[in-house]
Amino acid sequence: MSKTAALRRLVTEQLQTTQGKTYHRNAPKGAAFPYKTYSLTSVAFQDSARDDFELEVDIWDRSDDYKRAEELADQVEELLNVANLPGGGILPTFFRENRYTLEDPDKTLQHIQLRFLVQLYKEE
Repeated sequence: MSKTAALRRLVTEQLQTTQGKTYHRNAPKGAAFPYKTYSLTSVAFQDSARDDFELEVDIWDRSDDYKRAEELADQVEELLNVANLPGGGILPTFFRENRYTLEDPDKTLQHIQLRFLVQLYKEE
C-alpha cells in the first residue's frame, strides 16, 4: 500500500472515532449531520525519509447554533493535535495549524475547518 493510501486509511479510522460519519473529500448528497470531510495535500518533500502533508478537516452541521460543531471540532483537535499514530508502515505525527469558522449564506449550516501539518515517515 502506498504511504498516501496508508495515511488516508489512518485518518479515516481516527476521525471515525468522533461523532458523525467521515468522508474523504466530499460527503454524499443527503448525508446526515453532523459529518466530517477531509483532504490531504502533499506540501513538502523534506528528504527521502519524510514527506509533509496538510490535512484539512471540515466539520459540517445543520443547526441554529455552533455548539455541536464546536464540540466536534474540539474532539478532532484533542484526537489529532501533537499525536503520533504509527501503523500500516507509516509513522505520522500531526500538528494543528489553524481553526476557522466559515460563514455560509445558509445560516443554519455550521462549518468549521481545521488544518494540521502531518510529518510522515515510512517505516524501514
